[in-house]
Amino acid sequence: MKFMLTALKIFYVFDLNLQPIFDPIDNDTNEVKAERNKRNEDDVMCRGHILNALSDRLYDLYTKEPYAKAIWNVLEFKYQADEEGTKKFLIFKYFDYKFVDDKLILA
Repeated sequence: MKFMLTALKIFYVFDLNLQPIFDPIDNDTNEVKAERNKRNEDDVMCRGHILNALSDRLYDLYTKEPYAKAIWNVLEFKYQADEEGTKKFLIFKYFDYKFVDDKLILA
C-alpha cells in the first residue's frame, strides 16, 4: 500500500512534518486555496485506496473515519502489534527447543 501511494505521489499526506493548512479565510491567496484543495483531494484519494484494500469486516469498521491519516495510524499500530506477537511466539519456540536422543540433528 505504501508503495502504491508513493507511486501516486500522495503518500506525503502521512508525513509527520507536514504543515497543517488552516481553515479558509476571506483573504486567502489563490496559492493557499490551491494547496488546500490539492491536499484535501489527495487525502480523499489515500482514504479511498486504503479502504479499497481492506477486507469487508475492516472496511465496515473504518469507513466512518473521515481522514486517511487516522485510518493509516490505526492500521499501522494494529499490524505492528500482530507482528511483534508473532516474533515473541517464534522466540519462545526457539528458547523452548530441546534435544532428543532418538532424533538426529542433521537430518
